[in-house]
Amino acid sequence: MKTSSQHLLLGGLTLMMAACTPPDLDISATPAEIESEEISLTSAAPKVAQRLVLVASVKEGTKVRIGSAWLSLSVSHGWKQPTDDTAEVIPWFRIRIVNERDGSVHAERSILPNDIYAPNPMTFYGLDDHGVCRRAEERCEVPIRIELERQGPPSEGTVDVRWKATGYANADEAEGSNLEVRLVRPREN
Repeated sequence: MKTSSQHLLLGGLTLMMAACTPPDLDISATPAEIESEEISLTSAAPKVAQRLVLVASVKEGTKVRIGSAWLSLSVSHGWKQPTDDTAEVIPWFRIRIVNERDGSVHAERSILPNDIYAPNPMTFYGLDDHGVCRRAEERCEVPIRIELERQGPPSEGTVDVRWKATGYANADEAEGSNLEVRLVRPREN
């Protein structure tokens, strides 16, 4: 049985811990999403690159610094055999996510699309901005290239792909309503 002094000591320590806990200073903006249409990769056209830009910005008239920005990507895929069901070579399928600012590869994964153990959809988390947005005062942009590729000849069939990207951003010591995150698809030339 505890004495009253032990209760007081325990209660005092609990209050001290609560008082010393720093406030949550990491405020996140509402995430942004963008999806692709279905993309068909064939042995004749085995590679597609699609671009998007992750934009984090501070609303006008507020004094906020962007903490960071990052992206998650979910890629669904399916393989269709040739109509005569005689595929002798099943194509591999590869996804690469590239930061176009410096050419660095954020993530890369290759699979056999008919492998029942391969994740579908494949999800990539925490594709960060490599510090580009750190402490930005107004706006930052992170250009991303999503490369989808399947093995060319002699492999057969079609790999159908869809992707969905979600962009995130946060700020220090701000209200989430002062920060905006968007994903935009630049016009291709």
